[in-house]
Amino acid sequence: MSVRARDESTAVVFDHVSKRYLLGGGPRQLLLEAFGLTPFLGTVRKPEEFLALDDVTFDIRRGERVGIIGRNGAGKTTLLKLIAGNYAPTSGSIRVNGCVQALMIMGQGFHPDYTGRDNINASLQYNGLSRHELKSAFEDVVDFCELGPFLGQPFKTYSSGMQARLMFAVATAIKPEILIIDEVLGAGDAYFLAKSKQRIERLVGSGCTLLLVSHSMAQVLELCARCVWLDGGRVKADGEAFPIVKAYEEAMY
Repeated sequence: MSVRARDESTAVVFDHVSKRYLLGGGPRQLLLEAFGLTPFLGTVRKPEEFLALDDVTFDIRRGERVGIIGRNGAGKTTLLKLIAGNYAPTSGSIRVNGCVQALMIMGQGFHPDYTGRDNINASLQYNGLSRHELKSAFEDVVDFCELGPFLGQPFKTYSSGMQARLMFAVATAIKPEILIIDEVLGAGDAYFLAKSKQRIERLVGSGCTLLLVSHSMAQVLELCARCVWLDGGRVKADGEAFPIVKAYEEAMY
């Protein structure tokens, strides 16, 4: 789908994007909907629709740190999944310039029965690193996550905080051009958040773009310079983080 022309300093472009989900459909209906093939439902009774995103337009420039805030059901995770390529928009167009690493569901992409070391190796190999790059990235992950002997234990035995450490370490060791984080950092402690902030700042300094979804406004202010406030699938506000977070908290309370 064509998009408006943008210069290469733009990482993400949303151009009048809407996304509808089918509610209450069977497996066949859900499969067709996931691939954007709902016209082929034919004579099958079409389920009710839910408009998750409604005519959303914005640009994110390379190297920006953007917090996506809003109540549950506002469309935040849908927006991130569209950027990550998990879904196609129902209408409008999206352009993503760069390699995306997405931390959106705790444990996603990690085999629960594999050890931490096995999962690190599998994730790094999946991203096509050379032998030299893999060795360097593996050592970086082990050093950053600080899980020590627990790396020899199955991933399913890890606490949510330990899983968050390993997932974040792997995703950032690959040095993505666009890093998406959906609530995963919320499982970590203050020490882990401080380490993550330092690493994010280094990545952003090298040109990486950060998109963070969090219900912790302190975390958003700590990590992001810009905020996009979603409400009912629409952009309610977009700009400097502090005044938007302040307005959002006033609206909520």
